[in-house]
Amino acid sequence: MVNSLNKDDAISIKTAQKYIEKQHIQTQLVFIKSNFSFLPNAMKSLEEQNMTLASSISIVRDAKIKLTQIGGAQGKTVKTKVETVLEKNEGYKLMVKISNILSGDQESFEGLPKDLTLNDLVYFKYAPITSVDVERSFSIYKNMLTNNRRTFKFDNIRKCLIVQSNFTGNQLIILYLKII
Repeated sequence: MVNSLNKDDAISIKTAQKYIEKQHIQTQLVFIKSNFSFLPNAMKSLEEQNMTLASSISIVRDAKIKLTQIGGAQGKTVKTKVETVLEKNEGYKLMVKISNILSGDQESFEGLPKDLTLNDLVYFKYAPITSVDVERSFSIYKNMLTNNRRTFKFDNIRKCLIVQSNFTGNQLIILYLKII
């Protein structure tokens, strides 16, 4: 694999080949692949829309279990880091409590904000635990509200926002183009 790229094509290829040929780099790459190859799929799963909060929490829990089972000195470091990050993340802990209430596993409201009503809790059933949807909406708004759209009427903006909130992907693009 190292020799499949021509080192004369770019300095970066030459540099990468030099380091990859070192034995300790190869063993570290094997360690990374064998212990962390599940993470991209877990992250991609968390990006899915309309996933229940319980499903999202379950993905994070499964990832935590896999990460904390890594052996050796590096495994101890990873385990400590994962546990520290999740322990310090108050938002994640709150979402776990809410998920437990929604699934019937927790019978008290202890630890929840006082201003959170019963009706509010119901709305958390499909709450995302990532900001991917927010980032997507910012991108769509950025494209919708460009400088060359100075005469964009409020009613058309409203229609675009409705379409954006009801559809995703190709459906959104097709309907967006029809409105404009």
